[in-house]
Amino acid sequence: MLDHLSLMVLHGLLIAVFFSFLWKRDKKERWHYFWKVFGALVVGAIVLGWVMYPFPLS
Repeated sequence: MLDHLSLMVLHGLLIAVFFSFLWKRDKKERWHYFWKVFGALVVGAIVLGWVMYPFPLS
């Protein structure tokens, strides 16, 4: 069974591949855009999780 982190990385991977093929034509631009989007999604979610950590729901 997959945990939350691996599902988040898989989601970031699929979204980054989709948008890099949708918006970029050149192979070099696609790779650059892929790593930028993938990093923003995964690292951004981890950073946001750490920012929200001191504020519990209940």
